[in-house]
Amino acid sequence: MVSASTADSIGSAVVAKTPVRFARVRELVPDDQEIVAVPVGTAVGDALHTMRSRNIDQLPVTTAAGLVIGVFSHRSLALGMHHVASGNPLIAPVDDLVEDLRFVLPSEQVEKVLDSLAADNAVLVGDEEQLLAIVTAADLNNFLWWRTQPFLLLRDIELGVRDLMRSSCSPEELSACITVSLPSGSGIAEALLENLTWSQLLTVLLQDSNFGRHFRHQFGKNRGIVKVTLDPVREIRNKVFHFRAEISLEELQSLKDVTAWLRRRTIMNGGGR
Repeated sequence: MVSASTADSIGSAVVAKTPVRFARVRELVPDDQEIVAVPVGTAVGDALHTMRSRNIDQLPVTTAAGLVIGVFSHRSLALGMHHVASGNPLIAPVDDLVEDLRFVLPSEQVEKVLDSLAADNAVLVGDEEQLLAIVTAADLNNFLWWRTQPFLLLRDIELGVRDLMRSSCSPEELSACITVSLPSGSGIAEALLENLTWSQLLTVLLQDSNFGRHFRHQFGKNRGIVKVTLDPVREIRNKVFHFRAEISLEELQSLKDVTAWLRRRTIMNGGGR
């Protein structure tokens, strides 16, 4: 068996997660990826054992000179079984059961490889002489989830706060709460929750008389806890929507905590799951 570290073949600069204006293939490569290849002539049984022990789905098959001739996978095995002579398929050489996957550059735009990932479940980064990385459909899903999760959490938080406020009082009372909390020159066309920014929403929610008369029933009696819980969202929201930088793991966890808190408040007040 031949095991080659991704870093050995490309250097840290190629797949480094440097900021880019448009999403590139190199951003899909997992930070801890290690390319595991097998040489021509490797038995299918040995290749399957390597895949199982290393928890990988694709094995590049290489010549003695390091050239990639194809990729062995569970799918290539299934597709090529009819080429295997009668007998034990586990002793057949993997080079008879490989498939050709598309080679792409690290700088390729992600949208250019979507069809290949959908059709083949993976693409190879580099070329036959220098395989830099392997990108799978699962890597794409992880990348997209990481990039979109803050937006989804912020959406859930904002909608959750609006729903709890809306269920705290009648539309007329809610309109009055907005009117009394915001200055006349705030630019609100109508006294509706949908017209409020996040900062305005918190101003209305945490205004002393509003909270004491209406919102404490849904958000809890302790106004200070509500303020401390929701305040961090303001800065994280600005960071996300103004694309200033990627949020940290701590900031992401903060959004998850706020979402969980709002979900508990909703359930406690008879809302859905």
